[in-house]
Amino acid sequence: MTILDTLIEEQEKFRRNVIGLQPSENTIPRKALRAMSSDFEQRYSLVIDADYRNSKIHNAYAGTERSEALVETVEKLARKTFKKGFADVRPISGHIAALQVIGNSLKRGERFLYIPVRWGGYDGYEPQYLPAMLNIRGEKIPMKGWKIDYEKIEKFKKHYSAVVLGASIFLHPYDLRRIKESFPDSLILYDASHVFGLLSSNQFQKDMNIVDVVYGSTHKNFPGPQGGLIVGKKEFEDTVKAGAIWKYYDNFHLARIASLGFSLEYLSTFPYGKLCINNTRALIRELKERSIPLVNSPTVTESSMFMLDQENISGISDRMESAGILIDKIGRVGLNEVTMRGLTEEDMIPLADAMEHILKNEVDEARKVVKSILVKMRWPE
Repeated sequence: MTILDTLIEEQEKFRRNVIGLQPSENTIPRKALRAMSSDFEQRYSLVIDADYRNSKIHNAYAGTERSEALVETVEKLARKTFKKGFADVRPISGHIAALQVIGNSLKRGERFLYIPVRWGGYDGYEPQYLPAMLNIRGEKIPMKGWKIDYEKIEKFKKHYSAVVLGASIFLHPYDLRRIKESFPDSLILYDASHVFGLLSSNQFQKDMNIVDVVYGSTHKNFPGPQGGLIVGKKEFEDTVKAGAIWKYYDNFHLARIASLGFSLEYLSTFPYGKLCINNTRALIRELKERSIPLVNSPTVTESSMFMLDQENISGISDRMESAGILIDKIGRVGLNEVTMRGLTEEDMIPLADAMEHILKNEVDEARKVVKSILVKMRWPE
C-alpha cells in the first residue's frame, strides 16, 4: 500500500467515525458517489459551434453523443427541481458560478449590493476579490443584526445593476418582494450555496419566482458532488451562458455532472429540506434547554445552520473533534450531513448531550454518547 492508499483509507475510516456538523460539507447518495468514478471522469465535451478550415464544428471532440445527452438530462432535472426556465450545470464550483453570473450580467464600472461579511456575507464579494477581477463596485446592504434593514434600503437613491443576496452564515430568508419593490430595475441574484438543498424541497425561502438567477455550490446544504449550479428565468439564459467556455472553464467535469444528476433524482423522493429544518429546530431546542448560548437568540435561525456563542470557539472546535463531532472554527453548526445520514429529531437529544459534555470539558463522556449515535448513522443509497 502506498501513502496515497493509506491516506484514502484513513480518511474514509475517520469520516465513518465522526458526526459531521459543518455547514459547508455534506455527503452524497452512493449512486452519486459511484458516478464520480464512471468513464465520464476521463472525458471531454466541448460544444463550440465554430468554423475550422471551412468546416462547421459543433463539438470539438468525437464520441460525445452521450456526454451531450448527460448535460441536457441533468439540466432538465435541475430545471424541474427548482422550477426555473434554464439551468447550467457546468460551473466547477460555487465561486465560479458566482463569477460567471455576475461577470456576464454586469458591465465594468457598474454597482451591486451585497450582504456584508460582518453579518455573514460571502468574502468573495468584498472589493479585493470578485469586484476587483470584474472591475465592478460592490456596496454593502444595510443590516439590522442578521436581517436586512428594509427601511434603510427603501431610501436608497442610487441605481444598482444587481442586488446579490445570500451569505456564508445564512440564518434568515429575505423579503424578496420588498427588495424588488426597492430596486425594480435591478437584477435580483441569489447565492444559494448554503440553502440550495432547502430550496429544492421548497423550504426556507418563499417567492423564489421573484429571483432572476440562483446559483451556488452543490456540496454544502445541497447533497451533491463538489461543484456549482446555476438556475434562473429563461430570459437570462443567453446572457448567463454566453462565452462561459474559455472565460470561466473549458473542461467542466462530466462525471461530476452525472453525480449531480443522481443527487437531483434522490431529492425528488427524499424530503431532505424539511427534515434538515426539523432537525435544526430540534437541536436548537435541546441546546437552549441546556442553557447553551447561541448567536442570534431567541430566533437563532430559520435555515439549517446556526452558530454557537462561545469564547475561544476555535479551541471548542478542537475539543469537539477530539470527541468525534466536527464544527468549524467560527462555531457554525449545520445539520446537512447528519440528516442525509439518517438522524432524526429524537437523535438531537443525545447529540445535544454530547455537545454539552464537550462545552463542560467532559470529553470522555461525550465520546461515549457520540459512539451511541454513530451506530444509528448510515450512508444514503
